[in-house]
Amino acid sequence: MYNLSLEQKKSNEKLSARHLIYFIAFLFTLHMTPAVYVTSSFIGQYLPESKVGYIYSISALLTIILFVAIRPILVKHGNYKSFIFTLSTSVLMLAIMVLPNIDSKIILAALIVNSITHALAFFHLDIFISHYSNLKDTGVVRGAFLTAQNIAFVIGPLLAGSMLTGDDFWKVFLFGICLLIPTIYISIKYLKDFKDPVYKEPQLIKTAIKVLRNKDIYHAISIQGLLRVFYSWMIIYTPIFLTMHIGFSISETATIIGIALIAFLFFTTPLGYISDKVMGEKELLILGFLIMALSTGAMAFIETENFLLWAGILFVTRIGASMVELMGEAYFFKKIDSTDVSMVSFYRMVRPLTHLIFPALASGLLIFIEIKYLFLILGILMLYGIKYSLAIKDTC
Repeated sequence: MYNLSLEQKKSNEKLSARHLIYFIAFLFTLHMTPAVYVTSSFIGQYLPESKVGYIYSISALLTIILFVAIRPILVKHGNYKSFIFTLSTSVLMLAIMVLPNIDSKIILAALIVNSITHALAFFHLDIFISHYSNLKDTGVVRGAFLTAQNIAFVIGPLLAGSMLTGDDFWKVFLFGICLLIPTIYISIKYLKDFKDPVYKEPQLIKTAIKVLRNKDIYHAISIQGLLRVFYSWMIIYTPIFLTMHIGFSISETATIIGIALIAFLFFTTPLGYISDKVMGEKELLILGFLIMALSTGAMAFIETENFLLWAGILFVTRIGASMVELMGEAYFFKKIDSTDVSMVSFYRMVRPLTHLIFPALASGLLIFIEIKYLFLILGILMLYGIKYSLAIKDTC
């Protein structure tokens, strides 16, 4: 009886900790999402369209360097202190973007640093949520974790659409500061007693060899890579395309994107349950990539300024993305040990790596092709996801 109640107590403590982290993830994501889908337009005030992608590539390169060196930081300062420092740095960078009459080079540098803090914060949150998770509940836990973020991703662009009346981007950055302050307070109050696991020594080359030898992990990381390529191009070039080529205002574009992101709320949690209890990840990954490929490619052929049509087609792209995101996340974290910092770092490095290569590639392509054809190329790339999805072994 004692052992049973003790086990139940630990289970309840884990559950409470997960709920807290869900809420922190929601607040942190909400602070950034009003700006995410208008940042490329904001950068467009300082750089030509063909060079916007380079800002994202520089951010990604610096993020990769930090991920390689993250383990000594975690060992010396712990995940909690590192997380608080990351959030505080983001506040400072946003403050620079809010202040008037700041040199454009300083603003672009602040944007780059702020982008790095986003990637690092989600890495720290990964460690928190993995620490309080059980293997058998990975799909449900990851589904709830992503749902908390996805709610913020839906609300954020809608808020941006209501806040922006023109080029007054400072409003979304000020909003970010207002959300980060309570995020920091809650994290300090409730996460200060977090007990760090023993972080394994990161060995990038050995980890890469391990990934190549373990086909399940290799395919999971390849799936993650394709998804991040999709996000990198869609986040950067959809706002530019809709505003500068189709004719929507920044406010209308933010609202369209907000509507599209509602797809994540409808599908993420049910898919997590299905992957744990009903069927494996393979079938849902295949369907998700097929939906992404067809709907994204179709964007190249739609030229009308029809609000509902664009909201609809972007909604469909996110149906596919929601399937791929959750199934890929759940599959990967079922296959690894959460204390393996090298493997988690390697997995999270996929995002900045794709943001390093593909925005720069898009900038190069825009010298030769119209921006609409980027979406056709992206749709074709998503078809490769079916190949990787077919190769994995279901965990259910």
